[in-house]
Amino acid sequence: MQRPKGNDVRRASFDGPPELAAFFRNGRLETIPAGRERRQAVLVYLSGRFAAGREYGEDEVNRVLQAVHSDHATLRRYLVDAGLLRRERGVYRRA
Repeated sequence: MQRPKGNDVRRASFDGPPELAAFFRNGRLETIPAGRERRQAVLVYLSGRFAAGREYGEDEVNRVLQAVHSDHATLRRYLVDAGLLRRERGVYRRA
């Protein structure tokens, strides 16, 4: 019996777009992609963790992102820079 390839296993267990499965393991982002297009795709996927129209404090944004990757500050900054989260006076909203 042939063992399934690692990326096939990841795709099967990943609840997001199959093209992003290589970046995630057990629901956590292993590495933030360096390439702009791939990073943007990951950020769009992660922005779905925030409800549209709802306000979030910085601590809550950090907790949501910490559940995905240990460098929550970088992810938060990338989300804001990409225009996927808006920050105004310490309050964040999904764009």
